[in-house]
Parts: sequence; C-alpha cells; structure tokens
Amino acid sequence: MSPIILSMSSSAFLRRFCWVAVSAAALILVLSSFVTFKLYERYVVGLAESNAVNIANSIVSVHQEQLSDALSPPLLPPQLLSLDEMIKAFMGPYGIVKVKLFSLDGTVIYSNDMSIIGKNALGNKHLEVALNGGESSVIQTKNQIRDLAHQDRFDVDVVESYVPMRNPQGEVIGVFEIYQDMTLFREEVNQGVLYFLAELGVILISVIFATFWFMRKAAVTMVMQQKELGRLATIDTVTNLYNRAEITRRMESEWQRYQRNQADKRTFSLMMLDLDHFKSINDKYGHQVGDELLNQVSARILSEVRSYSDIGRYGGEEFIVLLPETSMSELVKVSDRVLRLVAETPYSVLGHQINITVSIGIATSSQFDARLDAVIKRVDDNLYKAKAAGRNCVAGAA
Repeated sequence: MSPIILSMSSSAFLRRFCWVAVSAAALILVLSSFVTFKLYERYVVGLAESNAVNIANSIVSVHQEQLSDALSPPLLPPQLLSLDEMIKAFMGPYGIVKVKLFSLDGTVIYSNDMSIIGKNALGNKHLEVALNGGESSVIQTKNQIRDLAHQDRFDVDVVESYVPMRNPQGEVIGVFEIYQDMTLFREEVNQGVLYFLAELGVILISVIFATFWFMRKAAVTMVMQQKELGRLATIDTVTNLYNRAEITRRMESEWQRYQRNQADKRTFSLMMLDLDHFKSINDKYGHQVGDELLNQVSARILSEVRSYSDIGRYGGEEFIVLLPETSMSELVKVSDRVLRLVAETPYSVLGHQINITVSIGIATSSQFDARLDAVIKRVDDNLYKAKAAGRNCVAGAA
C-alpha cells in the first residue's frame, strides 16, 4: 500500500471515528437525560407518596369519626359542607390542590370538585391497588385544575396518590386520592438534569478528544512507518538509489509511454555502468570500504544526470540510468561527462584514497524494438563491448 493511499485511508478512518464518536456521545446524552429525568421523577413521586400517606394517616387519626360517617352515604348537604371545610382546613397548608374520598365500591364519596361526587372509578388500576391495601402514585401535568380554594391553576405538575383509609382494626374502609402540587420540583429536576448532562458531556468530549488524539498520533506514526517501508521497498540501502525492482518498474512505465507516443517519434535512452575492477577493491579494503565507495560513486553519477532522469542500482556494482526523451547525441554527451566525472578525482573512503573508473554501455529505443527487454539487452551488450575495449570507455554510440 502506498503512503498516499494509507494517508487517505487514515484520514477517512479518523473522520469516520469522529462521526461515530459524536453520534454515540449524542445518543448517550439523550438516553442519560431520559434515565436521569425518570430517576428524578421517581424520587418526586416517592416523596409525594410518602407525604400523602402521612397526611392521610394524620387526618384519619384526628377526624376518624367524621370520615367514617362520610363513608355511609348518602351525605346530606350540611354533612358534605362540614366535611369539605374540615378537609380544606386540614390539608390546605400541605400544598394539596385536590382531594377525593372513595368508598369500597369505587364510588366518589367526597371531592372538592362537587360535580364528580357519586361517580364510580372502578377500573382505575391505582385505585384498585389502594382498595387492596397498597399505595400507588402517578405524576401528571394538568393544563388546568381547580384547587381546594376553588381557584383555577394552569400548567400544574401534580402527583396523584391513592392511599387506603383504615379503621382501628387495620381494615381498609375507603381510599383517599390526594393531589399534591409538585410544580416547584419541575425547575429543580430540569436544572439537575442539565447539570448532570453538562458534566457528562464534558467527560465524553474529553474522552473523545483524548482518544482522537491518541488514534491520530498512532495513525501518523503508522503512516510514517509505511512511508519508510515503502522507501525501503524501492530504495537500495547502500547507494540510496532505486533498487533493481523499482528502476525496472520505472523503465516499464516509460516503455509503455513510449509505445503510446511513437507517432511523435519520441525516444528514451538507457545508460548502463559497471565499476571497473571493483572486486579487487573489496578484496583489498573490505566490503565496508566497498559499500562506501559505491555510495560516493552513485552520488557523482546522480549529480551529473538530469533531474528528470531515474538512476538505480542494477546489480552488485552495476548502475542503470533511464533518460526519457533523450536522443543518441544527447546521450553520448551525458555518458562522456559521467565517464570523466567518475574517474577524474580520487575518492576518500574511510582513510583510503581510491581511484576507480567505469565502463558504460548506452542504447536508445527504436521502432524495431518489440519489447523493453530488447533495449535492455542492447545496452547490456554495449556495456560488455566497453569492457572488452579496455574499460573506462563508452560503447554503443555507433
């Protein structure tokens, strides 16, 4: 995989990670807000239910006889009025906005909303729980409700608590339905949820940022490693030139371009170089000196060929240079300069002064070449001609 492709893949992966992380964080915040709100709501309902039980038990203990009489309908208007005044006086200070009293058959015996007295509410699951001796509560928002003082209230959060009323023997003899105004808790709940979500949001953002930073750093490191691997896969480590596989790939690419543009009569040229008597240098000074000499020679060759030419190490001490759109006359001039440049100045290698020459074979592509191999064979043959001619010369110009 090339470094560019890997870099693009890493960027796409990081973008996808950001999208997934932000989406997950948003989902977490939504679910957390819902769960947190429900927990607060459950707390409010539990608190209201506990208050309702205490109020119901208190009013029964104080006004047991009057309440017991009320459970034996029908109530006469004076009795109903007296009961209404007693309940208002007792429950008014506790924030109660509405009260109902049910008989055992689910009939409304009393309510501060006189219009519903006598109606039956069996089928109400909360009422049935209370008739069976339990407590049950539910929170609701009322658009409009008339309180104990017969005043209309709007947009009120109420907790409806169904509490059994018991006689001294502990038997259920009726049920209170007590409406408590919990509107003041709404703002507290909202603030509590917002504070919690803000803190959770900061934590999530911090985690996402830290994770993104770590992954980005890892991705950059991976890209750099891949670039280095890519470089090592194409570069000869001794000379820092292209290795044989990479220079061959580049020659193939140039051959394909040449084939497509033959109508323009454009050519490309090859130059193959071999260091003369290099084995004797290795034998005399060792391979470490030999490798450093190869590096210095390749640097001189590279300084002479054109910037758009490609040069690679083709064998042990063999180099090949690809020169696109270069004629034979131009190729001869370049090869002569390289020949002189390699030999004219001794090389200082690890304390040794070493002189070396080079043999060069050259060739230019022709319309008669069926494949790239034909051009490579021709330049290789010319290299051997240069060696046979006594080395330190160029062959292939004729």
